[in-house]
Amino acid sequence: MIALVVTIIVLLILAAVAINLTIGENGIFTRAQNATEKWQEAEVNEQHEMNGVVNFIENYNKNQGPKKVADVVGGDKFEKTETIQDDNGKEVTIPKDFSVHPDSNTVVDEGIIITDGTNEFVWVPVDDPSTMFEEIPEGEEPATLTGVETTTNIYSKLRQRNGDSYTSGAPGTTGIREPDVLTSYDTNPQYYQNILGFGSTKAMADSMVAEYKAMSVSVKKYHGFWIGRYELTGTVETPTVKAGDVLTASSSEAGNWYGLYKACQNVIKNNTDVKSTMIYGCQWDETMSWLNKCGYNTDTDSSSWGNYSGSPINTGSVSTYKANEIFDLAGNYYDWTQEAYSTNYRVLRGGSCDNSGSSSPAADRGNSRAGSSYGSDSARATLYIA
Repeated sequence: MIALVVTIIVLLILAAVAINLTIGENGIFTRAQNATEKWQEAEVNEQHEMNGVVNFIENYNKNQGPKKVADVVGGDKFEKTETIQDDNGKEVTIPKDFSVHPDSNTVVDEGIIITDGTNEFVWVPVDDPSTMFEEIPEGEEPATLTGVETTTNIYSKLRQRNGDSYTSGAPGTTGIREPDVLTSYDTNPQYYQNILGFGSTKAMADSMVAEYKAMSVSVKKYHGFWIGRYELTGTVETPTVKAGDVLTASSSEAGNWYGLYKACQNVIKNNTDVKSTMIYGCQWDETMSWLNKCGYNTDTDSSSWGNYSGSPINTGSVSTYKANEIFDLAGNYYDWTQEAYSTNYRVLRGGSCDNSGSSSPAADRGNSRAGSSYGSDSARATLYIA
């Protein structure tokens, strides 16, 4: 009898244990139910994460795809300098704080226009930068600028009219050259100090070489530069590159090449991504070659797209006096460049309204004393990406 009671008690205990293991708080059923719920929860989380990955990939591919000029025409200013593509896949680099102008074309060879809200520039492509620059190999003696100890290992290849023949633009010679100083003017504090604010001729020369090197690095990196859509307007302290009354050397504001050089550097003051400066001769030459390829006659007769009427006009005022959206490259006012010639001349480009389109086409070279004031002389600014 006692054995039977003990057996029953043991069976009851085992049954209780079995029931607890099966349906108790930590029982098999409970654990199975919890496992099922956790699996379902994990499945939901996994699907959510997969959706996130898919969205990330789609957005990444969308954002990483080449942005097109056509997508941003008339849009907001770029928050950072960015390279985008035209309709043909050709690259153009838009500087920070500039937008693509509403009137811009969407093909480089028709004129891509940018603006910072006031100033307007057009992209000039440079497929082969070696056509612009002569570089002295490492280990060889650099070129020395005229009358100073400043040296440079890079200088301009300057192009002749009527073809793509080049001439050495080496500093320290008496021919056309850049970068270089003029011993008849740049040694006079009236110019290098009073107007440009340099402490010496050498300081001026050092600055010109540093800027030239920075420009050349930029052109080689981005395969292009931005040229002013208009001749210089405004004043020396507050210059503009927009349609309007042209700032000339005869104005009390500018006075000569030095005043216009300073004005070109003042166009962009508060944007560290770009630097404005007076156009270089090699940049003018590259612009002419590009326009020639696009069907504009820059070498022999620019009458059809320039002002040779005998009277200057406000830049940008006649819609036909432009090429690839750049106004008044031919005729109107002469545009001073940074090319030096002899001991006292800076080189003028583009011809004048006083001449004919055949005698002074857009690629023409003239010259004028840097310290003198001429009513027919203006300037054109360019931008290079820093």
